[in-house]
Amino acid sequence: MYYVTKTNSKGQPLYQVVEKYKDPLTRKWKSVTVSYTKNTSRARRQAEREVLDKIDRLTTSFESQFSPELITTFGELKENWFQTWCVSVKPQTIQRELLVMKRLGKIIGDDFLLDRITPLLMKNSLNKYLEIYDASPSTMTHIKSTCNKIFNHGVLYNVIKFSPMTAVKLDISLEKRRKAKERHDSKFLEIHELHAFFDVLRQCRNANYYDLAIVLLLTGIRISEAAFLPSDIDFEKGILHIDKALQYHCLKVEQFHFDTTKTLNSIREVALPEAASEAIKRTIQRNKEFDAYMEKHPCPAFTHSESVFRTEYGSPITSSTFRQILK
Repeated sequence: MYYVTKTNSKGQPLYQVVEKYKDPLTRKWKSVTVSYTKNTSRARRQAEREVLDKIDRLTTSFESQFSPELITTFGELKENWFQTWCVSVKPQTIQRELLVMKRLGKIIGDDFLLDRITPLLMKNSLNKYLEIYDASPSTMTHIKSTCNKIFNHGVLYNVIKFSPMTAVKLDISLEKRRKAKERHDSKFLEIHELHAFFDVLRQCRNANYYDLAIVLLLTGIRISEAAFLPSDIDFEKGILHIDKALQYHCLKVEQFHFDTTKTLNSIREVALPEAASEAIKRTIQRNKEFDAYMEKHPCPAFTHSESVFRTEYGSPITSSTFRQILK
């Protein structure tokens, strides 16, 4: 460590503390400088501390990029995995995973040392969470899946030798599994329920909901994918091109926009049965009539959208607006 005195642009003396350190990545010597204006022992000592702190931050940040032994706690491993994983998924997926990680924080602390985390500890922690919060099987599956991803990341990058989740199985009671199956089965409609469902939609003031339900039923596409444009349809070949999805979560109507599909595998061509094609054609014709009416009778509540399936006010139909008409 050495000291330099210079003159700044105003002609005033400027004092500097300089220290060299070896870059962990290149093994080359580099310098760190901290300046101070008062030539006092107190100012000099403060500058010396800042130089050493700066070097410590630089070397630690560099070494953490290639030295797995620097990751010693669960919190550090979790953060390292999250920063790597989140760049490959959608913002909505990140938000869901953050919720799971919050639940995970009730099971295992960020300060837990990795070399003390065993399969038995993870199994007991999962069982304890299940008992305290009476969590559903799906919640426990999500938490276990996130644990698997975090520890597998550690194994992949030599942070840990093996994943403590390898031998862990969820101990969910038969009664809980039975109730979960009943809830799952209740989401599917029987034939008579399906008829009643379409009878309700047929009575809606906006017939777009009825035709949208037909398309969803016959194609199996997601509601966010159902905001497709007329240009995405090939009526001659009976094909619907899916290459984008409407983004509307936590957004105002004017902020709705199209983004890429949830996954690359979601980009596909969907066969359109004749009934689905006819439903789309009816909707496109209604949209033309609505656009003409909106042009003659402008209203601040109206919104222009290129999507085929729209609400009464012109915005794309979303899962929330679709659910509202069923209440």
